[in-house]
Formats: sequence, structure tokens, C-alpha cells
Amino acid sequence: MDLPYEELKAKLGQFHFDPVGFWNIVAAKEFPEAAAKSWIRDHQPLAIQVSIAYVLLVFGTKWFMKNREPFNLSLPLSIWNFFLAAFSIAGTLIMGSEFFGTIKEKGVMHSYLIIDDFTKGRNGLWVFLFIASKLIELVDTAFVVLRKRPLMFLHWYHHALTVLNAYYCYPHSPAFSRWGIYLNFGVHAFMYSYYFLRSLKFKLPGILAKIITSLQILQFVISCAILTHVGFLVYGKGLKCDFESHVFTFAAFMDTTYLILFINFFLRSYILSGGKAKYSKPKSH
Repeated sequence: MDLPYEELKAKLGQFHFDPVGFWNIVAAKEFPEAAAKSWIRDHQPLAIQVSIAYVLLVFGTKWFMKNREPFNLSLPLSIWNFFLAAFSIAGTLIMGSEFFGTIKEKGVMHSYLIIDDFTKGRNGLWVFLFIASKLIELVDTAFVVLRKRPLMFLHWYHHALTVLNAYYCYPHSPAFSRWGIYLNFGVHAFMYSYYFLRSLKFKLPGILAKIITSLQILQFVISCAILTHVGFLVYGKGLKCDFESHVFTFAAFMDTTYLILFINFFLRSYILSGGKAKYSKPKSH
């Protein structure tokens, strides 16, 4: 049975992409935090739909390419890596003052218990851009499957899950996201710069690949330690802070699985293989 027009219109509206609203948020003289959170909340159904379509397209394209020659995407890949490297470096530098300023003035514990102005002003704009960018980063996998490079479970799993977590988490703004977002920006700054130089055929020391993977592991060690402490304080001590239980559960599951998968990748690539494996481009969320 057909839905009434207004109900159908409302349901379909949940799945559309609103570029005008996005631009109005980004171009505003003063960052409109409430509008940004509303925009992400309105696009949560889209994030779910895109994540499902992403997995289907990834494996559909992999099957399509099975008996075909790989595409030579050197120039698009270089442009793509440069864009993400520049974006990540900018985010790391711009958000550094708020991140380190909060730690210096109010302490490490405060930084992951109280959100303060993390999602406001210029810093808030870059938090919003970070969240929105997780949909764009799905393009990463196109370069893997179209060039017929090994597609690891870690790669597509973390891409799909990160989109869902980012779009679900942001409207609630738990304080522990300050660390997750900033650490991820910092790791991506190194990682995509490395990819960019590699795409230009620069000969780089093999140890850099190990360093980047180690940074990815360190990112999730820190994230898991913070989440463990927050969980202990909230559930064990009854502490009140900027916290939402469902977001916490999602983040804890995601970061724990990422940590396990990255450690497994490191061991298989650099320890069990005798350290001779090439860096296969898994990346942090």
C-alpha cells in the first residue's frame, strides 16, 4: 500500500544529501554548531545507506575486475592523496591549540571528560568537516580495487564502521571524541603524506611503513585506555561528565576491534613475515 504523500516525502527526505545546507554551515561567519549537528543527524540514514552500498560496490567491483587488467590511476591517486594529506595536516595544526590548550590548562582527565568548546567556533568547524569527510574517504577503496591491489578485511571494515560511528557520535559530542578526532587527524597527516610521496615514486625508507602502522596502533591503544578509564569512572564511580552510553558502547567496540586488527596486521606484515612485507595501506579511521 502506498504511503500518504506527506509521510513518503518525509521518509525520502531522510536519505537525501543537502549540499546547500552543508555549504551554509561551512561558509557561515560564526560556526553554527546546532545547525551542524542537525545536518549530521539528518544524514544518519544516508550514512547507513552509503555504508551498505559501499560494501556491495567494493566486492562487486572486485568481482568485475577479476579477469581485467588493473587501471593505471597514478595521477588521480596522487591528487587524492595530496588532498587528504593537506586536509589532515590543516586539521592537525588548526585543532592543536584547543587540544593542547585544554590539556595544559585543565588537565588530561578533563580533556576526555568535559567537552567545553571543542565543537564550537573554528575548532567546531573542523570537527564538523572531519565527521563529514568520513563519507568522502570511502573513495580510498576505489583505488585499491580498480588497481587490483590486495583488499584486506581491515581496510573495508574500518571504512564502513567509521562512517557509522562518526555520524552517530557527533550529535551527542562525548568528551572522549576530542582525543579520537585529534589523534586520527594527526595519524592521517603522516599517513597520507607518505602515500602522496609514494604515489610520486619517491623512494622512502622501509621503516616509515612500520612507523605509520605503529602510530595507528598507538592511536587505538590510547583511545582504548581512555575509554576504559571513562567507563570505570562513569559506571564504577558514578561520575557525571559529557557522556552518552550508546555512543560509548559503539566507540569501545569499534576501537577495540581496530586495535586487534592493526596489531594482527603489524605482526603478519613485519614480524611473522620476517619484516619483508610491503606496506599494504590499511589506514586508521
